[in-house]
Amino acid sequence: MSASRIGLRAAPDLYAQDAAPKREPGMGSAREPRVGPRLGGVLGTTLLALAALALWGWPLGGFLGQALIPGLLHAALHPSLAAFGRAWADGGAGALRNSWLISSLASLLALPLGAWLAWLRERSLLAWRAWIEAGIWLLLVLPGYFVASGWMLLAAPVGPLAHWPWLLAPAQALLGPPGIVLSLAFKALPYTFLALQLSLRAASAAPQEAARVLGLGRWHRLRLAVHALLPALAAGFAAAFAESASDFAVAATLGAGSGTMMATYAIQQSVAAMPVDFPAAAAASWMLLGLVAPALWLQSAARRRVAGARSVGARHRPAPARALARPQALAHAWGAGLLGLLALGVPLLSAGSLALGGIGHGHGFTRAAEQVLPAFGYSLRMAVLAASAATALAWPIARALSSPSRLGRALDLGLTAAMALPGIVLAAAYVQMYNLSITPWYGGSGLLAMAYVALALPAATRLLQGPVAQLHGSLGEAARVHGLSRLQALLRVEWPLLAPALGAAWLMAALHVAFELPASQLLYPAGHAPLAVALLNAASGFQLRLQARLQLLGIALLLGFAALARWAFTRAARRMGATA
Repeated sequence: MSASRIGLRAAPDLYAQDAAPKREPGMGSAREPRVGPRLGGVLGTTLLALAALALWGWPLGGFLGQALIPGLLHAALHPSLAAFGRAWADGGAGALRNSWLISSLASLLALPLGAWLAWLRERSLLAWRAWIEAGIWLLLVLPGYFVASGWMLLAAPVGPLAHWPWLLAPAQALLGPPGIVLSLAFKALPYTFLALQLSLRAASAAPQEAARVLGLGRWHRLRLAVHALLPALAAGFAAAFAESASDFAVAATLGAGSGTMMATYAIQQSVAAMPVDFPAAAAASWMLLGLVAPALWLQSAARRRVAGARSVGARHRPAPARALARPQALAHAWGAGLLGLLALGVPLLSAGSLALGGIGHGHGFTRAAEQVLPAFGYSLRMAVLAASAATALAWPIARALSSPSRLGRALDLGLTAAMALPGIVLAAAYVQMYNLSITPWYGGSGLLAMAYVALALPAATRLLQGPVAQLHGSLGEAARVHGLSRLQALLRVEWPLLAPALGAAWLMAALHVAFELPASQLLYPAGHAPLAVALLNAASGFQLRLQARLQLLGIALLLGFAALARWAFTRAARRMGATA
């Protein structure tokens, strides 16, 4: 066990004796000046406020405000709702209807699948159940357009089903709304799985034991178990719906290719059209936010329900896992294998079949490498820059969230809103507000990096919030009592303990940035297409073999980068723990 983990566990007892030493009258350290910490706190709060203003406040306030006051940026403060009428008439009604219906179906499909996989992982003794979680995390890491384009490549005339026409026709029927629903359901599956997994892991065995003692049948016991999981089910459905409604990658690939207009793609088209009607685009963004708002309310209500129905206490006994009969185990194995084939196997096999097929595929891979390497290099540089900035900001925000203050509550509310914000809305706001004369930053890599930070920061902060809250306050106090400065206490005590969490937050932010599509599509500088844009351009140009080769090379390069970064962070954390 590393020294950092030992220190974290032993910290409350180890430093309790020295945290509040007796001070004798006349000691210089008895009355330490408070000006420095106060100034530091004010400076930190000011810097965080300026960062929030630049990342979210200025672009979103100016952009979304034009839907209600069209002349807001021209000092013509005359409220009007005409922009909503134009957005509704220009296809907004159909796009919203499609988004609502498709997101609802995808969430209703992802919810039982996620609950089933979570039950297999937590309540069964199947030997292969650990692979379920590995597949879920792989599905979470892979970009949405990779899953969606797998169905496009499968149904292509030169795809893997070209020699079986009786299978090719049904596969091509999936390119429309059915394929969109399946792709979004697979991308939402990790959210429902994680929500149900945590609840099943913490569920008590007492209710089911009492039900058996009272002689209740299997149907009544099932109803009792479902009722206990209602908060988690509601949270999983809400997260899946919000993720599906906010998705841009599937809407820009399967949706655009089949003529099924969705709200996120409609906003992108309205911003990219000439001339641009920013008030109408802002009105369409309000409509999309209104579509996501009920899901957020449901998730908040589920959270409150969990707070009032906790069953974990001093006498808590988790429900035991049980062995399944051989026929049941085989049925579950076949079902999980089929689901893995559809969610992960189809994209990988379709891309591999097209990439390795044809004449001269070796030359084709060379051509693909010539295109993907510059895009990968640019995306990697942007990912490293944005992930470093997001992690550096996430750490003080997580510290502020751990304190019960007004600032912490305000930050918590702001982060929740930022996580629910669709990336296409933020990118559209950046297009306009950072193309003004007072902020002429549009068209450069700096603005794209800012958008990446704004999109990655909320999730990185949530990941750090738990580990930061677990640090005992006596750690820093004991370090200062033993003669360490604030900077030395930070470098030698706090950072070694947080090194694994900081590394995980950095890596998650980097992977999110490298695969990010809506902000990349609207904000990338000319001549520097990121990896996601290069893949989308190949798909839009119907260069199917090139698209498949770009996908495989891009995924392989990014997974290799992730493995290398994880190894480096693990080694650095061990060194920091050993020398702390």
